[in-house]
Amino acid sequence: MQKWHQIFGFLILTILTSCQYDPYAHKYTTTEPEKSNLVGTYIFEKQTVDYDITEFKDSLSNRTVIPKIKIKSNGIYKVVNLPVFETFDPTFIGLVTQTNEWKISTVGSIGDGNGDLKKHWGIYLLGLPSDLQNAGLMNDESPYAIIFGFGDPDAGQAMIFKKE
Repeated sequence: MQKWHQIFGFLILTILTSCQYDPYAHKYTTTEPEKSNLVGTYIFEKQTVDYDITEFKDSLSNRTVIPKIKIKSNGIYKVVNLPVFETFDPTFIGLVTQTNEWKISTVGSIGDGNGDLKKHWGIYLLGLPSDLQNAGLMNDESPYAIIFGFGDPDAGQAMIFKKE
């Protein structure tokens, strides 16, 4: 009988530890934003992918840089020193600076626990490495923030930019 209690206890513990959720999901944008409310400069706020990385350095000058994303009303974006993390088992591989087109799009969905799904709105950044093309938005009204998620969403590995 004691063996069954141990097995039952182990099963309960397994279920409790596997019931996780994306720690940022409650902040995701679920209402389609107006394009004009997204225009502006977003500056790096934090990353929770690799806690050993406390700053980013330009590879040429070795100076500390602050990553930025500029969203323009003409449908063009510019990223400056944007950190690139590979997705599965995320690893920092460098910084990218480039200009290209952006558009509002859905980047996923969020379950409410009752079986209903809401759209997660974000921006599609054409031309960036695939792991960075679909940036999620945070907040249901302006000012918005931009979030890039990496790996398993339940692990909370993300990079967040706040509107300047």
